[in-house]
Amino acid sequence: MGLEHRREPRHPFFASVELLESTRETRIQARTGDLSLHGCYVDTMNPFESGANVRVTITHREEKFTAVGKVAHSKPNVGMGISFTEISSEQRTLLMKWLSRVHGD
Repeated sequence: MGLEHRREPRHPFFASVELLESTRETRIQARTGDLSLHGCYVDTMNPFESGANVRVTITHREEKFTAVGKVAHSKPNVGMGISFTEISSEQRTLLMKWLSRVHGD
C-alpha cells in the first residue's frame, strides 16, 4: 500500500463538477469521487495534465462551490486529483458545511 501524502483525508462525495483549464480555456463536465478541505478527486476519462491550473465549480444539492485549483496528479481514462489553491472565506464555509454532512455532525 502506498503512503498517504494528503494534508487531510478525503471523504466520498459525489457531485457534478465543471473544470475550466485556464491556459487553453478547455471546459469539462464530470463527477467528483471524493472531497476534502484542500482538494477533490474528479472521475473523468479525459483528465487535464498534471500541473494545469483550473477553475473548479462543484454543484451539490443546488449549491455551488467555486475555487481555483491545480491538477496534482492525472491518470488517463481514470481521473485527476485537484488541489485547491484559492478559496474565498464564503466558499470555504460552504465546503466545511458539506464535509460536516459527510461526518454527520
